[in-house]
Amino acid sequence: MKTGPLPLRPRARPACQLCDYIRQQPAYRRPFVAASTFKAPALRRQVTARHGGIVPLPRVSARTIATVRGVQELEPGTETQRQWVWMATLKTKLAEVQSHIKRIESSPKVESEADTLEVLHGLEEIARQAIAIRSRQPQPAKMDIKQSSAGAILSMGREGDDSDVGNTAAKPPSVGDLPPPSYLSRLALDLVKHPKVFISPNILALYIRLQRLLGNPRAIPEVLFLYANKPVPELGSSPPKYSRPSPNAAKQAIPVKLADEALTAAIEAKDMPLALDVVKTTYCAPAWWYHRFLRKLALPSTIAAITPLALYMIAQELSQYSNYMEPWLFKLYSFMGLSTYVLCTGTLGFVALTTHNDHHVRVVWRPGIPLLDRYMREDERAALDRIACAWGFKETWRRGDEEGEEWEGLRQWILLKGMILDKADLMPGMNA
Repeated sequence: MKTGPLPLRPRARPACQLCDYIRQQPAYRRPFVAASTFKAPALRRQVTARHGGIVPLPRVSARTIATVRGVQELEPGTETQRQWVWMATLKTKLAEVQSHIKRIESSPKVESEADTLEVLHGLEEIARQAIAIRSRQPQPAKMDIKQSSAGAILSMGREGDDSDVGNTAAKPPSVGDLPPPSYLSRLALDLVKHPKVFISPNILALYIRLQRLLGNPRAIPEVLFLYANKPVPELGSSPPKYSRPSPNAAKQAIPVKLADEALTAAIEAKDMPLALDVVKTTYCAPAWWYHRFLRKLALPSTIAAITPLALYMIAQELSQYSNYMEPWLFKLYSFMGLSTYVLCTGTLGFVALTTHNDHHVRVVWRPGIPLLDRYMREDERAALDRIACAWGFKETWRRGDEEGEEWEGLRQWILLKGMILDKADLMPGMNA
């Protein structure tokens, strides 16, 4: 008797379509579509307990199921699916940064500088990824991948409620779902302005770089002003204790590199009032003058103060070798001669240092300005020179023909500062 083929065991049906979809993917494609550093809860099958009970599955909303079905319809590994997962990861990262900001602001004590830097670094990374998505750049190759694409989409879908049960298909994410630059700029500004956040040079540098990346340099002058005038919180104090700084102290001056970067951001934005505000809060501040004096003139002033004593000691030593003159008279003549020589050569050197103008392009000092003021305000003149060169004609032969309300305002502003824009005597072809 010929026996028939044995019946095959029917294939067990998976608990959900998502598990079936993940299991059918090739092994080499699974890590490629992973996207997030934040681990989402895994979706498990119902397991029968030893005592006969059933462990219930985690609750999944209808919006999440619709979202997963939308992803299943896409071809695995396609650019659309990777873009979807990338945007879901970005949304999760933004939520993490927002919770970190709330923790810093609601903390009963003053948090450390590292916490604020971590938040600003997170905002900068979000801004860079959002810009890359808007410009349709490829996904970065180096990413911390700990969550599957399905998990990222599940975490994104869980944010909704069951009010979307009527939607049979998930709406694909669009560029409009990304956080706008103005929102990220406002988050950074509110964090830096918070009373419990100390504005250090590192925080200021990262803030200027972030606002420059977001294309919102108008938020920079306010923080530059707070850098010198904001009360300083004591680290770790609970309740927070504050000390009032001196705005005119040399240590409250904006660092040179950060002032140049802020001015560069204003010039790139083509905003002349903003550029003048940056110059006013940095190069024109009294703290900047004291800082420049300590940085440039502290050592020369100390040497000039002890020079008479050194010359007197040298003259007294030379008087021991006089054979044809009284020692005290020889000492007097020696001291007067050495002092005259040092005074004349030092004066000539100071005049040469403060009156050279080979580096001037379009903005020069007005006649009659004291030489010491010229030297102390050289950074201010150089900044206005940069602004004039950025807004004026690039061709040398066309300089002086600029017109417009902004240009006339700049010319008058420079004139009030004791300078001249496009002095006729120094223009090409006008000097002898």
